[in-house]
Amino acid sequence: MERKQIRLKDKTFILTITEEQIQAAVADVAAQLTRDYADKNPVFVIVLNGAFMFAGDLLRLLKFPYQIAFTKLSSYQGVSSTGRIIEQLPVHEDVTGRHLVIIEDIVESGHSMQYLKERLMERQPASVEICALSFKPEKCLVSGLTVKYVGMKLPEAFIVGYGLDYDELGREYRDIYALVAEQ
Repeated sequence: MERKQIRLKDKTFILTITEEQIQAAVADVAAQLTRDYADKNPVFVIVLNGAFMFAGDLLRLLKFPYQIAFTKLSSYQGVSSTGRIIEQLPVHEDVTGRHLVIIEDIVESGHSMQYLKERLMERQPASVEICALSFKPEKCLVSGLTVKYVGMKLPEAFIVGYGLDYDELGREYRDIYALVAEQ
């Protein structure tokens, strides 16, 4: 059920992107991945926790062989980045000679994706690309970082829903909500 506004802890969020808009963007990304990887048996590296919903919807649309691996990085506390990346769950699979696609929820500063891509490149894959529900190039601090597959443009505000959270709350919503500016 679509709600126009939600409250999480001490913050109010308003509906910004509907489930239908999200699913249309996911289908577009799935079509691009099918075009580029249908004959490559790629490994999709899913970044937990935020990307789980996007990855689940995206991978169900793919009708070609692939494998999945999981990783977990953290750099956020509350509504802001700490600037420090912690690898809580490394990729354990052998990725040597494989085509890798990192699936992330949002790429903003680019530091986490740069960190992960560098760690994966050390393991000699055939290729590494980034796929994100959203990429904010104007906020990217990493020169030359390429996010090849992007689902949609998200608002500049802090957002929750569709796997994205505020202190581990709000991931369950099928829509995306933006933080209301506090006065």
